[in-house]
Amino acid sequence: MDPDLNNPRRQRGAALVVGLVLLLVLTLLAVSTMRTASLELLMAGNAQFRENAFRLAEASLADGVDQATPLLNAVPGWTLDLGTTQVNELNGEYDTRLSYLGTGDAYGGFSPKFFQFLHFQVDGTGRTDQRGARADLSMGIVRVSAKAPE
Repeated sequence: MDPDLNNPRRQRGAALVVGLVLLLVLTLLAVSTMRTASLELLMAGNAQFRENAFRLAEASLADGVDQATPLLNAVPGWTLDLGTTQVNELNGEYDTRLSYLGTGDAYGGFSPKFFQFLHFQVDGTGRTDQRGARADLSMGIVRVSAKAPE
């Protein structure tokens, strides 16, 4: 047997090297965990901003329906931009556009001889001030109208 292998003087510093390697591994693990946590926080924030943009677009559609009610006796083919509305509660704004698509025959319990359907479309775009989140929604409106006598 080699007497140098069991010599305590020869093994000095091995614990220091092993300890430094373990400390390096733990540091890399901690840095990786911190980066993952910050990325998850960023993703959660983006989801919140996207949800706010969706709510703004829904508010745009509701505003378009409210403003469309008095305008529903219009000429086919017109489009009306209702402008931009700022919403401070959601930190953003929305645009609303109302379009008249034309008439169609009545169905579903309405006599096509006396009634017709007027077709409208409301387009809404919601945008947040943070990170440029945006949502676009469209909704159709059908109004039953009496036909003009032939």
